[in-house]
Amino acid sequence: MYRNINLRFKGFFLLLLVLCSILLIPACVPQESAASSSSSNAFNVSTSVESSSLSSSLTEESFLEVCFFDVEQADSALFRSPDGKTMLIDAGDVATKYTLQEKLEALQIDRIDVLIATHPHSDHIGGMQQIVENFEIGCVYLPDAVHTSKVYLNLLDCIEEKEIPVYEAKAGVSFSLGETVQCEIVAPCQSYEDLNNASAVVHIVYQEISFLMTGDAEILSETDILANTDLANLRSTVLKVGHHGSSSSSGEAFLNAVSPQYAIISCGIENSYGHPHTETLERLAAHNIKTYRTDELGDIQAISDGKSISFSQEGVIPETEAEHMQYVYITDSGKTYHKEDCSSLAKSKHRITLQEAKEKGYTACKRCFAN
Repeated sequence: MYRNINLRFKGFFLLLLVLCSILLIPACVPQESAASSSSSNAFNVSTSVESSSLSSSLTEESFLEVCFFDVEQADSALFRSPDGKTMLIDAGDVATKYTLQEKLEALQIDRIDVLIATHPHSDHIGGMQQIVENFEIGCVYLPDAVHTSKVYLNLLDCIEEKEIPVYEAKAGVSFSLGETVQCEIVAPCQSYEDLNNASAVVHIVYQEISFLMTGDAEILSETDILANTDLANLRSTVLKVGHHGSSSSSGEAFLNAVSPQYAIISCGIENSYGHPHTETLERLAAHNIKTYRTDELGDIQAISDGKSISFSQEGVIPETEAEHMQYVYITDSGKTYHKEDCSSLAKSKHRITLQEAKEKGYTACKRCFAN
């Protein structure tokens, strides 16, 4: 099953699968099935974007809490079930790994019950090693995709070292997040050469409210999903738009089938890819889908009682504090600050906050902050 994830760990993964069947908590035990958890087609949705946010003080046991984190030109979203189980889908890029960790800590998260890497591109798994190293992890889902980047291989090493149970993310696998939230992976349906289409696509249902998390899945994968999934169960209240709003995702047939009322686009401000593309925004508008964007709103939070959903654009960390907690890198001789993975950054680098860098007169590197 895991022969293509990393040949070095084939035996390790197989051993873990045996141990998981004995030791794992229910939230991490996948079940393979052709049918997804049922959800109502009649949505009762409130669209209030108000000051109430997904905060550490919210303790009612009837709410599903969701946060689509602003991680620049990357992806990361947290789900917390009414009984406190947590799932993190993707973990941003290397440049935002400390910010993501601090946002999770601000929400008083110390354990991730289910950690999903939709696919091995760095803008989805770049911050995941930081999460694995600093939080208790229940289990990890990875697609069966070949990738040899240093970031990905280091992540696999870290997962092995921590002895975290690993499952393959593929169509037909389902699991529960706590007692009341049902999750089904509806893609990938087959093997793909393009890692974007190998993305794990996850359908999450809490009573009458549902989410479809698409990673970077493009129209080829969307077509396979439509051909292999019960369309009655694919319909979702909220669509996390594929590939940061690229025109290569969110095709007309897919939008018709999913029929979301809300769309979330995770992308960076004035990014070099031009995301979200005009064609995608026009398709969403034609379907009367209310769209929220992290480049415009920052962290996008949602709370649902299972019958309605409300959104908040309050950041997990206040804007001034967020800048203080965002880290960049400088060198002894230069006068520019960089992201950690910048190719022009010397080995003799020092980590400081963005606020400190600006106060000391450093300016942004035009190469790594081009987005």
